[in-house]
Amino acid sequence: MLYSEEREIVLNACREMVSSNLTVGSWGNISLRAKDGNIVITPSGTNYNKSNAEDMVITDIDGKVIDGKLKPSSERLMHYEIYKNRADVMAIVHTHSIYSSVLAVTGDGIPPVTEDTAMLLGNRVNVSRYALTGTMELARYVVEGLELNNATIMKNHGAVSVGTDMERAIIASQVLEKSARIFVTAKMIGEVNILPPEDVIKLRGMSEGYLNQWKNWK
Repeated sequence: MLYSEEREIVLNACREMVSSNLTVGSWGNISLRAKDGNIVITPSGTNYNKSNAEDMVITDIDGKVIDGKLKPSSERLMHYEIYKNRADVMAIVHTHSIYSSVLAVTGDGIPPVTEDTAMLLGNRVNVSRYALTGTMELARYVVEGLELNNATIMKNHGAVSVGTDMERAIIASQVLEKSARIFVTAKMIGEVNILPPEDVIKLRGMSEGYLNQWKNWK
């Protein structure tokens, strides 16, 4: 099977996404950029709990199917556009998690409210502009919303997290949902305090060391 290792990585990430309650049913999608530049992406409209590695679809970065029996994700244009504009991104996780979706509806971005928000997501999680699902317009708005951060909230839709590998993209999606929940709850209780900008810069510099330490833990 072509790209067997990459297909397993994407499938395992799908299972992690579901088990972490970051989506329901077949909503949400995941992709991985292989070393040769081709994309391993989830199929459209598939139950991830019943999927297998062979169901994952291989395309080039322009969408031409190289291998796979199923149709690639309906959000594939968004994945391709992110890869084309962010050379550092090797994995993308698109979720429909609850608290991130709440902010997608209210239009509230997430400022750096906790240290892990700053370390793993960036200076701020923006809300990207709305466009119809599956369109190039939406793809471009998501790239715009991401800037150089590792996550963006898609207005009236869901959220996107990215990483230099799949583990980092999944962690970013989990931290995004945690941060969204903290932010929504804090706003209900009272004033939301934000980290000082100078500390956000320092925390961003520390993030890679923490991630490497976590990845190497046995």
